[in-house]
Amino acid sequence: MRTHAIRPSRNLVDAAPSVRRIEIAEPLDWLRQAIQTFVRAPGHSLLYGALFSLACWATIALIWSLPWFALAFLTGLMLLGPFLAAGLYVAARQQESGQSVSIRESLGLIWRRRTSLGLFALFLGLIAAAWVRLSALLFAIQFDLMSPSVESYLNLFSSSFDPVVAAFFVGIGLLLAFTVFATSAVAIPMILDRDVDPITAINTSLRTFALNWPGMLLWAASIVALSGIGILTGFIGMILLFPLLGYATWHSYRRMVA
Repeated sequence: MRTHAIRPSRNLVDAAPSVRRIEIAEPLDWLRQAIQTFVRAPGHSLLYGALFSLACWATIALIWSLPWFALAFLTGLMLLGPFLAAGLYVAARQQESGQSVSIRESLGLIWRRRTSLGLFALFLGLIAAAWVRLSALLFAIQFDLMSPSVESYLNLFSSSFDPVVAAFFVGIGLLLAFTVFATSAVAIPMILDRDVDPITAINTSLRTFALNWPGMLLWAASIVALSGIGILTGFIGMILLFPLLGYATWHSYRRMVA
């Protein structure tokens, strides 16, 4: 009887790329590379930074007008960031391939990847919806209302707020933030670069985090610190910091995903 070796198809091989191990300090190198990428396309970079800053200011205005939707607005802003950075990922990709940076070409590539990006956005949207509903429930337990005011948010960690409820609020937020970071660390750049499905992108992102969790935690801390600086400057600093973080995310993907 003749036997045949069973070999995985090319599609299966491509769908499960190998993940490289990094040193814990490599996120600092990603930021250095991001500065170089920024310098090569400053106008394009600042445009995306300005758009994100405008989105931040619009979110603050909406929260002030409709405070009971504050968590929904903030969550939407957090989800908008990675997708707005998609144009930065494409710009870095164009630079690597020796092409001139083109917004038109960036939008074209994003449009061609719209199905996978849309499904990934749906995945993040479900996580965001869970966070919004759980937060509303916690506020209802504490304040006996489903529509908290600005004062309710300002008094979140005051002496009048139940520490147990506050601990749950922070704990659930950190858990969901960790989930989003671990599942999306390299997902969107990978979808844009390789046209993979969102399940493959999420799986690769999780494997990347699991293999390189010390460096990824440093990267997450860097994102939080730089974003904090941008917030303290009234979001003006985000005009510069947002494209730097976007380019650094692209370089992290290129470094860790073979």
